[in-house]
Amino acid sequence: MNGRTVQLRMLGVVIALGAVGACKGKDSLKPAEADAVTKKDQYAIDSARMDLDRATAGLSSDLKGTKWELVQLRGLHDSVITPERFATYSLEFGNDGQALVVGGCNRGGGTYTVAPPKGLTFGPLATTRAMCPQGSLSQRYLGDFARMRSYQLVAGRLYISLVDDGGIYEFVPEAEVVALTPEPGVTVLFTCTDSTGARSRFAAIFSDGKPGSVKLSQKGKHVVLPQVQSADGAKYEKAGTLLWNKGQDAMVTWEGLNFSCVVIEE
Repeated sequence: MNGRTVQLRMLGVVIALGAVGACKGKDSLKPAEADAVTKKDQYAIDSARMDLDRATAGLSSDLKGTKWELVQLRGLHDSVITPERFATYSLEFGNDGQALVVGGCNRGGGTYTVAPPKGLTFGPLATTRAMCPQGSLSQRYLGDFARMRSYQLVAGRLYISLVDDGGIYEFVPEAEVVALTPEPGVTVLFTCTDSTGARSRFAAIFSDGKPGSVKLSQKGKHVVLPQVQSADGAKYEKAGTLLWNKGQDAMVTWEGLNFSCVVIEE
């Protein structure tokens, strides 16, 4: 190898193999010696590759094979944008470096790359181009994948930051978001966000009366709401307090504040 150094370079990790035959060229060696050097070189390269694999293994293991549902986008000046009701916004990390995304009425996919310690970037997404309803977050959500740069996992939630402090997307694991089919006597928990971005939790116990009712609770306060007619979903309302739900989505009006909610399972 005439004194040269072999380097394997990946994700910023450099492994240098020591020079072999620095004092004399391999051509000057006897056949048996040359064969021994060749085997030694190959062994060193294989060992270096295994070291490299161990060094880079698990860099993205905390994201590989996971699927997330969007909760909100927190922007500048603590502004908060939540997905529209009835719509799905999800992100799935494949084990093969491919990501699948659903953004409202559109869906698509592309590649993703994780770089240590918490860098995260996405390649160009190939998506459908349906015209979503007015007020949809679809176009912004799908467009922001080109601006995503890093991530954090905190208390089981995924936070993805945009370049230049452009905002932070917050996701919960898909397993935490369950479709709501209220059963009599079963407590259903909601995690909710008001217009200021403040979070609250509500508990609801549904009855099977005709008409139905729900006992809605928050921080030790309880209100029983009768079911009222609704063109879509299930609606419970009395004296300015309201619970409306359909599937995994819900809306609560409580003490004059409006909350956008999703169902969670503990």
